[in-house]
Amino acid sequence: MITVPEFLRRVFDAGGDEFTVFAPVKHDYGVMIERIKGPEDVSLDHVLTQNTLKDVMLPSCEPIARFDLDKGAVEPVTDETKTLVVVGSRPCDASAQAIVDKILGGEIADKRYMDRRKRSVIVTVACSRADSACFCTSMGYGPHDETGSDVLLLPTEGGYLVRAASEKGRQFLAKVGIGEDEGGTVTPPPEPTRKVTTEGLKAWLDKNFDHCRWDEVSENCLSCGICYYLCPTCHCYDIVDEAGLTRGERLRVWDACSFAGFTKMASHQPRVGRHARYRQRIMHKFKYTVDNIGETACVGDGRCIRFCPVGVDITEILDQLPSEEKA
Repeated sequence: MITVPEFLRRVFDAGGDEFTVFAPVKHDYGVMIERIKGPEDVSLDHVLTQNTLKDVMLPSCEPIARFDLDKGAVEPVTDETKTLVVVGSRPCDASAQAIVDKILGGEIADKRYMDRRKRSVIVTVACSRADSACFCTSMGYGPHDETGSDVLLLPTEGGYLVRAASEKGRQFLAKVGIGEDEGGTVTPPPEPTRKVTTEGLKAWLDKNFDHCRWDEVSENCLSCGICYYLCPTCHCYDIVDEAGLTRGERLRVWDACSFAGFTKMASHQPRVGRHARYRQRIMHKFKYTVDNIGETACVGDGRCIRFCPVGVDITEILDQLPSEEKA
């Protein structure tokens, strides 16, 4: 058994300059996963952080090249080579990362992303409580799920039991001098009260692209993109240049299908109207990703429900969509 601060102390003692460590840090506006300098920075007084592992593995804005026209030079921006250790993510976020791995690590792999994943270690802290927006069990996951984790810390009285969830995690524990707990009584996982069924949803989406229900379910959406920025599986990005007269940077920045300009081309906008953009969000998560990798791109973390400024609830929408077919 171990506490999270003690776990982090071992990581810092063993890693030295070899590790870049991330953990939940409490601010006035919420708890964020961010780089820390020591165990004293960590906070676990929360159900979920506001941000996700995506902020570490696929940063919201990162330079990928720099250019200088005076010198006629274009140089790629190389990433650091340290091991990225994230301590304190939740099981839903680790499960989401496993989904993104299949998408960005597929036939045409995203090299920058996959390089980070290969040198990352995800130490997940299992949930001891849920809140009203959680619905992970409805999506086939759970508060103590080890999917996508390298190490899983399971709550028990007075601390956490340590379990390796991957071979990478087992090697990491050996490196930092932390042993696995073979026995011990784990605190039972909480049961989320919010439920949703996706039975029949894929079949409905397959044949109802132009259904009038899309206008109804999207009428309150502001197209603000907050659900994308907080979602652990959304991964779309844009490439933009920020430049002066002769020097500048090429950046990769997050983009969102809810934005009006997301698919806009010079002479055409294929998704005209808010309903088309919201439809794309649902289709992407519950149809296209299923077609491509065999699973949905939603883990039931509920951030899109917690922080939507107008109270759009994806579980209510998922229940509404197939109901037309059943009527």
